[in-house]
Amino acid sequence: MAARLGDWRAGGALALIMIAVAACGRPTGDFGRAEPSFLHDTLLPAAGNLMASQARKEPVSAFPLTDDEIELRNRAWAFVRAPHVRDWWLDTLVEGERTRILPILKGGDAMSPETAAMFPQVALPLVAPAYDRGRYHRHLLSDGRVSTETLWTRIIDDAGADTALIPPFCAVAARVRRDDVERLGALRRQRLVEAGLHEGAEARVWENEETIAWVWQALGYRAASYRYAIDHFQVEAPSGQLFTANRAYDTLVFSKCFGAPPIRTAVPRGPARPSRLMTAPDPFDEPVPQK
Repeated sequence: MAARLGDWRAGGALALIMIAVAACGRPTGDFGRAEPSFLHDTLLPAAGNLMASQARKEPVSAFPLTDDEIELRNRAWAFVRAPHVRDWWLDTLVEGERTRILPILKGGDAMSPETAAMFPQVALPLVAPAYDRGRYHRHLLSDGRVSTETLWTRIIDDAGADTALIPPFCAVAARVRRDDVERLGALRRQRLVEAGLHEGAEARVWENEETIAWVWQALGYRAASYRYAIDHFQVEAPSGQLFTANRAYDTLVFSKCFGAPPIRTAVPRGPARPSRLMTAPDPFDEPVPQK
């Protein structure tokens, strides 16, 4: 009984945090770009860093962000926030991830046991809808007045828009990766012994790699949504645009990043806890995941 009461308290705390985030969603300007906001750029990330370091024991760096690291995070926003499904709860989850109030969640058909363990049972029904790859398909069908050919065109345009954003993101990600390899190399060459300097450097590398992996995960989620919509529309609304839609999908999922050295061999002793940094496929070696 006590455990259940604690579970409800934890769920209530999580709900209050997420409602606070949702009540003032991150402001966006033209073309869905994030606008500067003291609340969302300073206060919420500070609270998220505290939760990440204290509650989840994740690495947190106090180093200032470089210009490229800022651009990396700004470009990441275009991928992790799905512009075609603008509902308050999904936006809230993404903002919670971005500010580190929440851990980076995993998409797919079902929530992994590891992700489910991060939340109290009472909160799982609220989180689970974010993992539904049929969400995009339902969104397209939500306006029954739109012609079916327009629906096919929308898939083609959305997949193409995502693909077009990958090269500029990969360019800045490659610069950040090269700087991180140099950062870690400088620690060894200069034989700097300050523990805080080592911890801060490795934590920043971890944060940068998590951002890159988060984008690739989001692209996998989008690809799964496009595949679901294409497959269902083949039955529900057959069209001569099928070939073009499949080609747009293939172009997206075979996209890769180039121009960055491997990061694993540069890490002196690994992050404070297991992470994508050491275990997951490197986005610079792998195409967009197909879920």
